[in-house]
Amino acid sequence: MLKDEIIDFFENVMPFNRLSREALGNMVDDISMDYYPKGEQILQQDGPPSEFLGVIKKGGVKVYQTTENNEEVVVDLRGEGEHFGMLSLLSSDRSRNNVVTIEDTICYLVPKNTVLAILKNYPEVNEYFLKSFFVNLLDKTYEESRKGYTGGTTGEQLLFSTKVKDIVRTTPKTIAPGISIQQAAVQMAIHKISSLVVVDPAGVPLGMVTDRDFREKVVAEARDVANPVKAIMNTPLITIDSEDNCFEALLRMIRHRIHHILVLEGEKLKGMLTNHDFMLLQGSSPTILVKEISQIKTIEELRDTAPKFYKAVSSLLRHGARPHNITGLITELMEKITNTVVDIFVEENGEPPVPYTLFFFGAAGRHELTLSFKVKMGVVYKDVSAPEQQRQVDAYFRLLAEMLNSSMLACDLTGAERCMKAENILGYTSWQEQFKKWGAGAGTGRDRGFFDMRAVRGEHDRVNSLRQYIISRAGQSRGLMEALAADTLLIKPPLGFFKDFVVEKGGEHKNELNLYEKGIRPLVGCARIFGLEKGVMRRSTLGRLHELNSRHGFKVAEDMAQAFGYLNALLIHSQLHQAELGSTPDNFINPDVLTSFERKTLKESFQLTARLYEEIEGNYWSGKVLP
Repeated sequence: MLKDEIIDFFENVMPFNRLSREALGNMVDDISMDYYPKGEQILQQDGPPSEFLGVIKKGGVKVYQTTENNEEVVVDLRGEGEHFGMLSLLSSDRSRNNVVTIEDTICYLVPKNTVLAILKNYPEVNEYFLKSFFVNLLDKTYEESRKGYTGGTTGEQLLFSTKVKDIVRTTPKTIAPGISIQQAAVQMAIHKISSLVVVDPAGVPLGMVTDRDFREKVVAEARDVANPVKAIMNTPLITIDSEDNCFEALLRMIRHRIHHILVLEGEKLKGMLTNHDFMLLQGSSPTILVKEISQIKTIEELRDTAPKFYKAVSSLLRHGARPHNITGLITELMEKITNTVVDIFVEENGEPPVPYTLFFFGAAGRHELTLSFKVKMGVVYKDVSAPEQQRQVDAYFRLLAEMLNSSMLACDLTGAERCMKAENILGYTSWQEQFKKWGAGAGTGRDRGFFDMRAVRGEHDRVNSLRQYIISRAGQSRGLMEALAADTLLIKPPLGFFKDFVVEKGGEHKNELNLYEKGIRPLVGCARIFGLEKGVMRRSTLGRLHELNSRHGFKVAEDMAQAFGYLNALLIHSQLHQAELGSTPDNFINPDVLTSFERKTLKESFQLTARLYEEIEGNYWSGKVLP
C-alpha cells in the first residue's frame, strides 16, 4: 500500500510523470524517506557532492550561495514536488549550493545510481533535466568569468538589469504633421532645441525633423516654408520599447549611428534616451569606443584596437551580458571599423565609379561574431556595360579589398585579415546569375553565409533584394536544399563511438577541438535549413529558432537555442581567457579543462546536433519533408 502511495506521488512530479507505472515501481524499490527539522542544512556549498536526488514530499527548502563577502544570495525556494541536489549529484566533485530547510520537511531520497540509470534508459527524462540545466550552466559560466574581478562599478550590470522606462527622463517636444515648416522652425527657436517629433492626434510618432533637415531640405532646396512639416520629416523612426533593457537600446543607437533614441510605450511616445543617460547609468558608455573609432583618420590609428575589444567584452560579460549581447556588440564594433576604413579609403582614392553596397555575410551578417573576428564581406555594384568602365570598377574595388584586408591585419583582428575576396565583388546581375547557378545545383564558391547577407554601407535594397532572390530560389529548388543539407552534414559532431570527444591528434591544437566549427556552426546550419523550409526571413540563429518555435510549432528549436547559447558562452569565455594570457583568441577548447558536468552538457549539445542531422538526412535522402 505504501509503495502504491509513493508511486501515486511521483506520477504527479515532473519529470518522473513521464515514466510508466512499472518503471516508477522499480525506482521506488530503491528510494528512502528522511525527515529534516526546520533550519537543518542538507547540502553545504563547496562540501561533499550529494549522493541522492532529494524530492520534497512535504515542507520546503532554500537553495542559496554564500559570496566571498559572506553575503547570502538566494538561488531558489522549493516546495512540495520539487527537487534538489541534481547538479551536485552529476558533477561528483562538490556541492554548488547550500540547501537548508525553511520548515519541517520530509523528502524522498533517490540514490545516485538509480538516477543515473533513469537518465540513461529514459531519454525524455534526461532531456528534461538537460533543458533545465542549460540555463543553470550558462549562469555558472558567467559566474566563473566574473571571478577575481575587483575593479569598476556596477554600471555595466545595470545595462542588462535596468529597463528603458526606468531611466528615461527627457520628453521631446512634439508637433502635428500639418504644422508649417516655418511654424516648426519658430518652435525650435523658442525652445532652443535641435529637433522635433512629429506625432498624430493620438500621440503616435510619425517622424522627426532636425536643424539639419532645415539646412538640407529647406534652405538648400529653396522649399516653400508654408508647406507642412511632414514633407521634410525623417522616416522611419528608430525607436525602442519602454520594456526593453538598456543594453538593447544602446546597441540600436550604435547600429544606426545616432545619439538619441525615441522610447515608446505601446505605440505612444514616452520619452527620449541619449548617450548622456547611459553615461550617467554606467559611468562610461560603449558608445565612447564607437566614437573613438569614428574619429580615426589613418590606418595607423587603428592599431591596438583588439585589446579595446577584449576589455569592453570582458567588462560586459562579467556584469551580466548574455552571449547574443556580446556577439551583437562585437559585430557592431566591427561594422564601425569597416566603415571607418572605407571612409579613409574614399578620402585617399575618391568616390567609387559606380553606386555600390558593401555587405557582411555569414556570422557578421547574423550579428554573431566572436572574438576570433571571422568576418566575411562582399560588394554588389550597379551593372556597367562599357569595358573601360568595368576596368575602372575592377581596379577601384580591388584596391578597396586590399585596404580592408590589410587594415584588419593592422588592427590585429587576424580572423578578418582576408575578409574581402575578389570573387565576392560583383555587379547586381552577376550576383543573380551566381545564385541562379546555385539554385540549379551548379556553380562554384557556394557559401551558406550568403543567406545571411546584410548591408553595412550603401543602398540596402540591393542586398535585401539579392537575399530575397536566393531565399526564393532555395524554396523552389530541391537541388539547392539538398546541396545545403550535404554541406551541413559534412561537419560531424566530435563524438567517438563510445561518446568520447574527438580531438586533434597533433599539432598546435593537440587534444583540443574546434568548438565553433564542430559545435556552433552545425547548429547555425541546421537552423538555416529548417528556416528556409518554412520561409523564415530572420537572419540571426536565435531569431530563426524563435520564429520556428512560435509560428511553426517546431519545438526542438527551444533546445537548439539553449545549446547555441551554451556553446557561445563557453567559446567567448575561453577566448577571453586566451586574450588575458596574451594569446590571440581562437575557436579551440580543451575538453579536459572542463568540469565533469560541463563535459556532460557539451556532449549533450553534440548529441542534439546528431539527432538534428538524422532528421535532415531523412528529409533529403528519404523523400520525407517537414510537416
